[in-house]
Amino acid sequence: MEKTLKELADYLGGEVIGDENIKIKGVMTIDEAREGYITFVSNIKYIKKIEETSASAILVSPGITTKGKNLLVTKNPYLAFAKVVDLMMSPEKVYPGSLDNSARVSDSAEIGANVTAYPFVFIGENVKVADNVVLYPGVYVGDNCQIGKDTVIHPNTVLHRGTTIGERVVVHSNSVIGCSGYGYAPDGKKYYKIPQVGVTVIEDDVDIGANTTINRGVLGETRIKRGTKIDSEVMIAHNVEIGEDTLITSQVGIAGSVEIGNNVILAGGAGVAGHIKVGDNVQVGGWSGVIKDLPPGGTYLGTPAIEIERMRKCFIIIQKLPEMKNTIKDLQKKIEQLEKRLGSD
Repeated sequence: MEKTLKELADYLGGEVIGDENIKIKGVMTIDEAREGYITFVSNIKYIKKIEETSASAILVSPGITTKGKNLLVTKNPYLAFAKVVDLMMSPEKVYPGSLDNSARVSDSAEIGANVTAYPFVFIGENVKVADNVVLYPGVYVGDNCQIGKDTVIHPNTVLHRGTTIGERVVVHSNSVIGCSGYGYAPDGKKYYKIPQVGVTVIEDDVDIGANTTINRGVLGETRIKRGTKIDSEVMIAHNVEIGEDTLITSQVGIAGSVEIGNNVILAGGAGVAGHIKVGDNVQVGGWSGVIKDLPPGGTYLGTPAIEIERMRKCFIIIQKLPEMKNTIKDLQKKIEQLEKRLGSD
């Protein structure tokens, strides 16, 4: 597919500086781009590369100018880049719209129009699958599950009984949703498994990465709200509620009964202790440990997670600890010598 720079500008709502009739056939990185391709600059530290790139055009933010280069100016070049890739380079997805002969579908299941079930899919009793759903090979859908329209579930994913999946949800391979949580009651020196009899609800437009686990509620539900994006290898425990348009990146662990607000970002490896509340618009840095409630709107770092500016000062102090230790030892010696002198007077 080829588009003129003017056609791309109209599609993105941007403005062309330079030759609007130049043909674009794809997107490449600024270091690798060559004639016929468009690239982008979203970080100010890469602006100097605009002069060096061989790309036919560059997506830039307002205020960036350069001589001899074709620019497509947009408010958000990174978002524009994603949209151009989707428009010009994403392969068209064509699904059979039928159930493979090897798929096992219970008689009580309700299957919508144009549903695709690839080989060895299992669909249990009283399941409802809406129109245009795609179930890749090896997907297991337990009893009483519901899957909304236009949802795509990738290979070997497991939906345990009673799980509800909304519309336009994407679940990547080997994820497990609605499994029993980790709960045991002490019984002397042994432990008694607490039955997990709640459900899991995934609302519309949620993405879930590969190898992610989301437990069902002990009682009640675990709920992931609309538009939230969850990376691969994330662990979400029982009765967690995650708000709308929140980003949960890889290797995050969220313990039971946590409430996370809207537009929150949990960076890679962050951990949240049980029964914690994290307010709207909070950002938590990578490998941080949240052990107390966080009010809305702050940025936190470290273990335990504290305000980022305070933690940065702590990091500086930590690096100076060896020298500080030696200074303290020297001071202790001097104090001892003074005490001896005072004692002898």
